[in-house]
Amino acid sequence: MTEAMDKTGERLIPDKYSSKEEYLMYLRHIFAYNYAINQISKNDLVLEVGSGEGYGTNILSTKAKSIIGLDVDPEAIKHAKNKYKSKKCEFIHYSGDKLPFPDNKFDKVISFQVIEHVVDDEKYLKEIYRVLKTNGDFIVSTPNRNHRLKPNQKPWNRFHLKEYSPESLSELLSKKFKGVKIWGIFGVDEVQDIEVNRIKKVRRIISLDPIGIRNMLPESMKLKAAKLARIVSYDRKNAKSDDSYLQKYTAESYKLKKSDSSDSLDIFAHCKK
Repeated sequence: MTEAMDKTGERLIPDKYSSKEEYLMYLRHIFAYNYAINQISKNDLVLEVGSGEGYGTNILSTKAKSIIGLDVDPEAIKHAKNKYKSKKCEFIHYSGDKLPFPDNKFDKVISFQVIEHVVDDEKYLKEIYRVLKTNGDFIVSTPNRNHRLKPNQKPWNRFHLKEYSPESLSELLSKKFKGVKIWGIFGVDEVQDIEVNRIKKVRRIISLDPIGIRNMLPESMKLKAAKLARIVSYDRKNAKSDDSYLQKYTAESYKLKKSDSSDSLDIFAHCKK
């Protein structure tokens, strides 16, 4: 798939939120898993490519016959095994290249917020197609570049190698899969506004570094700079003094829009082999 898939620091850990915005990001991911679990039957063998902390794989394991979570980060896999491993739920570290499974093994493959980290996206999809059974489902999500970037702008998130529009993702997926359905994940009005304003703040911060000096920094300083940018982009007053957002928002603060995904927060696709 790619040996250069980023061992990203973009790991969401349940119950550890530094702000309302980070919590909403977690809920948006839960919303995607809630859709996926409704597509899984009790007899399905499921693979999650890019399982991260493991909470999503654990959610899906409650419905599937069995599930395997794969990730390129050995520390993430170690954590997931310690926290979530069960008779139905297994975690495996892999190189990020060839999927370590035979052809036509899985009924469903899930890969959320991963494709933007992949160097060779066509090879990534080819491998997923290979391990899917005939008529199997591939369900994928990724940030919407229309929401985040100006035309022709490269990703400002240092972990993202490429970001997709609904049109470009549909074109890519249609090269391998049939019945490609492209939808958008939106927040309810208040939540959508919070996310739009967050991105505006991040863009303003990035505009202060037009020649990309941050990308020339040592890795340790990049991490500090990224953390600072996140802190500045959040509503720090609320983050420190008000955690009412934990009760106010739920996964139902998001919705799947099937008519027009152009301004969505994330692009969501459901494909068939």
